[in-house]
Amino acid sequence: MQRRYRTISDMKLNESALTLAFTDPALAGKLTAMGVLPGARIELVREAPFGQAYYIKVDGVRLALREEEAASILLEV
Repeated sequence: MQRRYRTISDMKLNESALTLAFTDPALAGKLTAMGVLPGARIELVREAPFGQAYYIKVDGVRLALREEEAASILLEV
C-alpha cells in the first residue's frame, strides 16, 4: 500500500507542496501559530548542513523548523 502523503524531508530543494495535516497535536498548535496551516503552500528553501533543520517558505514567509517539527507536517503527494 502506498502512502498518500509525504513530509518535508522527502522534498527536494525549491520544491513546493500543500500542507494536509499534522501528526503531533502539541506541535500542531505551535506550527499553526507560526502560519503553517492546512492548505498552505510550503517551499523547501534549504536544509541545514547536518540535516537537523529545514528552512521553508510558507505563503511568502520564511521559517526555520527543527527536524521533529518538519516531520510532523504531512504534505500532498
